[in-house]
Amino acid sequence: MQRQLCLQNSEEAVSPIIGTILILGIMVSITGTMLAWGIPQIQESEAYAIYTSAQNNFLNFDDDMDKVILQGEGGSRVSTVSFSAGTFVHRSDLDEIRYYYTTVNWSEPKLVGVENGSKEFAIIDSKEVVSNFNVSIAYPNGTFWNGSSSSRLVNGFPALIYGTTATYSSSSNDTQVGGFLMYGTDSLSYSYGSVSGVYKMRMFNGGIVSREPGGPFFVSSKPLTRSIGEEGSYDVVNFYQTDYNLSLSAKAIMAGNYVFEARNQGGSDNSMEIYSLRMAFKGDSAIALKNYYLTNWGFSRTTFYFTSTESSKAASMGFEEDISYTQDSAFDFRVMERDIHVTFSLR
Repeated sequence: MQRQLCLQNSEEAVSPIIGTILILGIMVSITGTMLAWGIPQIQESEAYAIYTSAQNNFLNFDDDMDKVILQGEGGSRVSTVSFSAGTFVHRSDLDEIRYYYTTVNWSEPKLVGVENGSKEFAIIDSKEVVSNFNVSIAYPNGTFWNGSSSSRLVNGFPALIYGTTATYSSSSNDTQVGGFLMYGTDSLSYSYGSVSGVYKMRMFNGGIVSREPGGPFFVSSKPLTRSIGEEGSYDVVNFYQTDYNLSLSAKAIMAGNYVFEARNQGGSDNSMEIYSLRMAFKGDSAIALKNYYLTNWGFSRTTFYFTSTESSKAASMGFEEDISYTQDSAFDFRVMERDIHVTFSLR
């Protein structure tokens, strides 16, 4: 009876040892949750803040770069750029851009196989007006190659390189029907690795493409493209192709505060009256650039390929998914090549 009465009158529901264990368990759970979720979230927020700060700096630098490119030879600007983490580097020919054009409205040459290093490509008139083409290729070192298509193939020329241009004409009457220009585009690139992944930005042709962890590249500042004309058609379209020359300064810099000076060294202007334009891109930035011109400039997606009936060898070259634009009236197509000298020093 005494033992039973003692138990009934006890006020302790849980022993002190078990209570201490429960409290410790709760504290460990809370701490673990903070370590597993809270701290990574803070680190990701910090990483994004560093990236956006660098992006704002480069957007300002890009705006100054646009003015340098548009001012003409001798134009220059001084910019201040700051970033607290990451690496800024000059990369030559990071992306490839090819422009194909037609200079008549009664022929539509289709080409497959043109790219850096190619020694052969296929060509055919989609409108079946021109049977064979005479082809003239100009290389950036001043040399030329002249030949003709045979069985819808052009070969025997030195390997194509960046800066190469070509024209093709009807072998029956020597009328030029089109041509192409091929460029490797230099890039001023920023990269920052964090717990979230790698953030990237690339400045080229008066624009910026960016990539955030888990996503594709996207256009964060529009490439330099100028046009004159009414809605739905153009009288003039200008594209700018920039090369960066950093021969007198370091090729890469780490985080810090810098003074950048950009100077326009001039370049060549390519101008021709055309009816259709095809643009091809190769590199990490390709999808972003395609989507930009599809959305803003009236281009459409086009797949270029050869059937085995047209040419069994050309058919083995595969297909190319590019973008194209065509209008009934001719318009002035210009590619403005600009060499931009960039130097930077600590501020």
